[in-house]
Amino acid sequence: MISTDFNIEEYERLRIEQHKAEGLRFVPDGDVPKVYSVVCANASDWNEIHDYIINENEIDGIPNRKIECTNLKKTCDRIASYEISDAEAEQLKNHPKIIGVNIDEGYYEGTYKGKDMYPMSQPSSKINRYGGSVKISRDTSGSGFNSGDDSTWLSKTAAQIYRHQTLANPWKNSDDNTLITDDIEQYGDGTDVDVIVNDSAAWFGHIEFIKTGVGEPTNFVGTNVLKSGFASSATTGVCGVLDVLLEGPYYIDPDFFEADAGNRLEKRWDGTTVPVESVAHAWWNNESTTYRSAKYVSTNITGGTATIGSQEDFGTIGVSTFYTRATHNGTNVGLHTGQYQGSTATHGTPCMSQAYGKTHGWAYNANKWFISIIWATGSAGTSILYEILKVFHDLKPNRSSDNTKNPTVSSNSWGSQVSFSNGEYAYWRTNGDGTGGETISVSGTTISPEWLNYFYYNNDHARWIPPTNSIMVEGAAMLDSGLIWLGSAGNNNNQQVKGDHANYNNYVSSSSSRTLATAEAVGEMVNRVSNPNCIGNVPNYNGGGVDVYRTFNVGALDDNTVSNGDGSYYERKVSYSNMGNAVDFYTIGDDSIGAQGGNSFNYPRNDSSYRIDSNYDIVSSGGTLSLTSYDQRFGGTSSACPVSAGLFATKAQHNRTWLWSDYKNWLSTRVTDQSNDAEFLQGTEATTSSDSNWDSYSNLQGGARKILWDAPTGDTPALSGEFTSRFVGSNLSFSGNLTIT
Repeated sequence: MISTDFNIEEYERLRIEQHKAEGLRFVPDGDVPKVYSVVCANASDWNEIHDYIINENEIDGIPNRKIECTNLKKTCDRIASYEISDAEAEQLKNHPKIIGVNIDEGYYEGTYKGKDMYPMSQPSSKINRYGGSVKISRDTSGSGFNSGDDSTWLSKTAAQIYRHQTLANPWKNSDDNTLITDDIEQYGDGTDVDVIVNDSAAWFGHIEFIKTGVGEPTNFVGTNVLKSGFASSATTGVCGVLDVLLEGPYYIDPDFFEADAGNRLEKRWDGTTVPVESVAHAWWNNESTTYRSAKYVSTNITGGTATIGSQEDFGTIGVSTFYTRATHNGTNVGLHTGQYQGSTATHGTPCMSQAYGKTHGWAYNANKWFISIIWATGSAGTSILYEILKVFHDLKPNRSSDNTKNPTVSSNSWGSQVSFSNGEYAYWRTNGDGTGGETISVSGTTISPEWLNYFYYNNDHARWIPPTNSIMVEGAAMLDSGLIWLGSAGNNNNQQVKGDHANYNNYVSSSSSRTLATAEAVGEMVNRVSNPNCIGNVPNYNGGGVDVYRTFNVGALDDNTVSNGDGSYYERKVSYSNMGNAVDFYTIGDDSIGAQGGNSFNYPRNDSSYRIDSNYDIVSSGGTLSLTSYDQRFGGTSSACPVSAGLFATKAQHNRTWLWSDYKNWLSTRVTDQSNDAEFLQGTEATTSSDSNWDSYSNLQGGARKILWDAPTGDTPALSGEFTSRFVGSNLSFSGNLTIT
């Protein structure tokens, strides 16, 4: 059956309407001068033709007048644009060295941007997440969430999903305290995408990750990727989350674990068959056929069959034997015991829920993975993390339906920062020879020069690490595998810029004669993408002389909106979020809602507990009663990152071969920016070291008004066995079982 509800006329109407609102140029009507692009066969011809066009001449095929060049188009050495008449355009077409003359579509974006770029295989409709209305809050502090636990509050959530369904802000014409009751719609759910949250110890037993049949999306699967059918001894568990370090070896190397299942496998608390912890540790730590399959042991070791230098030949990765399920994962009846700062780690649990939780996450049907990397005994360090993730992505099994590898999306709500002190030196747009440093004055919370003054934590800025650092090299190798990395931009109110920005080479040093080369080598740069996102740094990308980042740097959107004075409200970045043109986009990150991992900000849930019987089934009575699950307020770019990772996973679901550059292109061409300050406050970028425009916690400092939303990719297949199609032409005929809606 064919079904389509795509309306070309409506699409074009909305496209043009939006472009007019953005103030884009349209091709003028009538016989008036227009901007045309002129294409020559080669660069040498262009130099000659260009000179003829912009000067009076007596050359056949060239208009005999001085003509304005509107765009030299230096990115291509045989094209330029000129303002000419239609007749002159036709005249130029006749010159033997000119191979093309056409309206400059880049100049007239209003007419051409998005034209004939219809979503040819977009879903006929979005998924209705619940099939009914749920309560959605933007400002959770004033919406009754702290007391709402009756059935009317089932599946309640904050704005991290609902806001990012569309380009337009649903709270545009109402204040942020307005409670919206509606269903949630989205193009994907993360099916057959591996989403890995790298964070602090987290509670797997929270009901957000358990399939209970209550308050769940209508198509929620709920079980994990080690479900029955994966291997002969695998059993389906009721918890959807797996640990990469402890369960990943079984996913990668089932033959080894199945060969001696009685000693190498056990039942986890939820019924999932998983590796014995010590066997999982040994699989990473030892390169021997005693501890893993021969195909993952080098040929230069007895019994090994892994070709030297291949992906399978990954050697050993030194994981800690103190990394346990009790410490880092927890159970249905016990929180994880991993601690930081003297209390139970609480950061990882809400991060997981906002990436792939059944209530709070975009990718609720993704393959849900986690690894503990910060704050707790036995946690995997950064170097180990990068090695493990690379091995996981390289060696995980292909999807059985088409023998293709699942995409891997990684969420990273962690980073580092560095302090500067009174009497140190600030190098603002200096020539890099060690001169021009300005003495830094720190007096209480006031700092000069001004470009350092409004950092959120006063004298702390996000830390950049040079790409020559070994950790950065390991991170880059991980990215080479094709893993998609999203990371928090940081919470310093710190401008971060791309490689071609004038502030890219700013630095702070204790030395009054620090050169740029030395500052780079020791990591003193202030305005670059910070750790860990700087693992994606590609110096001199494609020989263009500009550094780019193949990671995704996520800023946080404020939950509070601000009145425009006309009954409408604008959005803004939250005060602490880093900003600048190297921040790829912003998502809800302040006062969002996530699964509680032990925090004092407890919000009750109507589905607060569950029971598991001896067969590992969810039952209404009897069995073992779980700990009570709560939600919590959650914030920071730490929240914005997993929200974004979950949304990215819904795109990876339908674009399985996308690389980082494809996502960057989607963000650039499909994820339309907010149009003006009445929608999303941009502010005026500071251009001097003492500019008063630094004195703001909302200024994007040259960054785009880009709020991430569920923009179609053009490659998203329809749902429920349907697809959309475009029919173009005359005298079309159709036969068979055909439904057009």
